Amino acid sequence: MPAACTHLFFAAILWTVPCTRAAVMLTNTSDLIHLSNDGDYEAEQGVKTLSNASVPRSRRKRHISSRDMTAILDYHNRVRSQVFPPAANMEYMVWDERLAKSAESWASQCIWDHGPPHVMRYMGQNLSINSGSYRSIIELVRSWHDERHSFSYPNRCTGSVCSHYTQMVWASSKRIGCAVNRCSNMYVFGSMWKQATLLVCNYSIKGNWVGEAPYKTGKPCSACPSSYGGSCTKNQCSNRSKSKKRRKWF
Repeated sequence: MPAACTHLFFAAILWTVPCTRAAVMLTNTSDLIHLSNDGDYEAEQGVKTLSNASVPRSRRKRHISSRDMTAILDYHNRVRSQVFPPAANMEYMVWDERLAKSAESWASQCIWDHGPPHVMRYMGQNLSINSGSYRSIIELVRSWHDERHSFSYPNRCTGSVCSHYTQMVWASSKRIGCAVNRCSNMYVFGSMWKQATLLVCNYSIKGNWVGEAPYKTGKPCSACPSSYGGSCTKNQCSNRSKSKKRRKWF
C-alpha cells in the first residue's frame, strides 16, 4: 500500500438502520484500518459462553488461536473495568462460540466490509485490517481503545470516530467472538492489497445506539442487572465469583 495513504483518514456512515451508526478509519501506524458497525445479536438460550479462563479446546481448525482469543478477551475486560467516568452497570465479557463461528465465516470471505448483511441488525461488529506484520493480536485492537481520547461521556465524539471504543465498553455487550484470517489480493478502499490480515470481532448484544450512553455512571457494580445477584469482579457485574463458591461445595 502506498506510503502516502498512511496519512489519510476516512469516516463514513454505513447501513441505513436509523438507530445505529458506523464509522471507518485509516490510521497512520502499520497501515491499520478499523471499522465498527452496530447490530444486536440475540443469542439463543443455551449458547455456550466462555470466560477468559476457559477458552474452547476443540480439535477443529480455527481462525484464531487460543492464545489470541484469551488476549482479546482479557484486553476487553481490562478496558471495560477501567472506563472513566466509572461504570455502575458494566458486565463482565465472556467468549461466545456462536459469535466466533459467525466471525470465522465472514473473515473467510476476505471482504473489507461489515457482514453478513442479514445479521447486522442483531450483532455488533468491529473490523481491523493490517497490511504488514504484527507481533501481537492486540496491535489490531489497540486503536479501538485509543478512540477514548476523542470520546466524551455520555455520547460526544470530537474525533473522526469513537464507535469502536464505545462498542468495546458498551455495558450490556457482554459476549464476544472473533476470528483472524490472512487474505491475498484483497480490495481495500480502492487499492489491491497483496497480503492482509483481517480481524473480525462480533459482539452481543449490540451497542452504539445513537443518542445513548455506553454505560451508566456510578460506583462500580452499583447498578448491575438483578441476574448477577450483587456479584462483582474487577469493577464488573459478574457471576464468576458465585460459580467458584458453588464449586467448593461439591
